[in-house]
Amino acid sequence: MKRKSAICICACVAAAAAAYLTFENEAVTVTNYEFSSEKIAESFDGFKICHLSDIHVKTLPRSYSSIIKKVSAERPDIIAVTGDLVDSRDSNVSAAMSLMETLCSVAPVYYVTGNHEERLPTEEYLETISSLSQIGVKVLDGRAEKITREGEEINIIGLFDSQYFSPESLSGLVDDSLFNLLLIHRPQYAESYASAGADLALCGHAHGGQIRLPILGGVIAPDQYFFPEYYEGIHRFGDRATIISRGLGNSLVPFRINNRPEIVSITLRVT
Repeated sequence: MKRKSAICICACVAAAAAAYLTFENEAVTVTNYEFSSEKIAESFDGFKICHLSDIHVKTLPRSYSSIIKKVSAERPDIIAVTGDLVDSRDSNVSAAMSLMETLCSVAPVYYVTGNHEERLPTEEYLETISSLSQIGVKVLDGRAEKITREGEEINIIGLFDSQYFSPESLSGLVDDSLFNLLLIHRPQYAESYASAGADLALCGHAHGGQIRLPILGGVIAPDQYFFPEYYEGIHRFGDRATIISRGLGNSLVPFRINNRPEIVSITLRVT
């Protein structure tokens, strides 16, 4: 009888743990921010950006329909995807394109590569970038575009993923007369993005620290190792800032703890 009771308890604990991990990995949450700046033109007051990162598309799990529904419910003016759309260890380009094509029907999609795209074999990398362009995604690696609204503009910039950031990377791309929105994968250079001219930078890569502990926060992040500084949330540097997404998928570590997948929704406000 005792053995049966122990087995029953172990089974219940295992089932509860499995349910918790499933919830933590698939229950997508939306985090809302408002960001104000005197550089934001009047016509962009209330302009909404949905920021997605680190989706790591392998197959099409249930959470992807949740992502689409939640993004649609935000009614964004644009969608920003900051890298690691696919996973270099188990990429599924066709599934990634299916998701992105659906997102393009919601709002214009702007995209930059992450380290996983950069790791793909050359042929697969080129196929991914070409397919994105063909379905209407604006691939911004190394270039800038103006977004116009009622005759006024903001400047959106995208940079290729790189392990190191140099302020010279933004040379010729920043327009000091406009509000500059930077899409870039890695968050650890957040302060440098601001000093180089990005009024607001959007990043991912850190997966929210993978495991988040009370008080201590995120446990580990690529490039920053244990107890990273930049793993989620908004980080302000004077009147500029970087917002870091916890991401939507997993890669080498296949689970999250106290760290649900996240869509970031940002509303621009005029100061």
